Amino acid sequence: MNDAYKILGVARNASEDEIKKAYRERARYIQEHGGENMSEQMQQLNDAYDTIINERRSSGSNYSYNSGNYSDIRSMIQSGRISEAEQLLDGIPRQNRDAEWYYLKGTLLQRKGWIEDARTHYATAARMDPGNLEYQNAVNMMSGYNNQGGYRTGPAYSGGGGCSACDVCTGLLCTDCCCECMGGDFIRCC
Repeated sequence: MNDAYKILGVARNASEDEIKKAYRERARYIQEHGGENMSEQMQQLNDAYDTIINERRSSGSNYSYNSGNYSDIRSMIQSGRISEAEQLLDGIPRQNRDAEWYYLKGTLLQRKGWIEDARTHYATAARMDPGNLEYQNAVNMMSGYNNQGGYRTGPAYSGGGGCSACDVCTGLLCTDCCCECMGGDFIRCC
């Protein structure tokens, strides 16, 4: 493999922020101009980035996440690099895990199909930061998931425990059918 620093276009003494910025810029450029071998170019870029990060981590360089600094992990999740993102998340000490950590861990678990664990992590994130709409939306979305990754149906799973629009329509159609069987007509148009 070519020199990882050369691929990212950064000096060997570049800061962590410079490395992240260079990675994002190169990734954006490849996605916009990659052409036929875009996946190969992205793989080479990802490998270079991982090489630098792993090298710095193993040499004791200060590669850590401060509270609220998870943008590169989010990028990894969005690009499907789930195991790498999970490895970085799991490397964060328990005492430093904030609401964002629990939200991202929930996202990883959901992508892996571990629905109950994802639901628990989303709920923890929302409890830690109740004003964050992203976390609340994740909790609300997960309340409709079943354990097979599909959405639950029926009145008990329609968000607030009441009827969903589908339940209302089904009820009206049933009422119309019953009325028509008895000689009446509840819904005149059908």
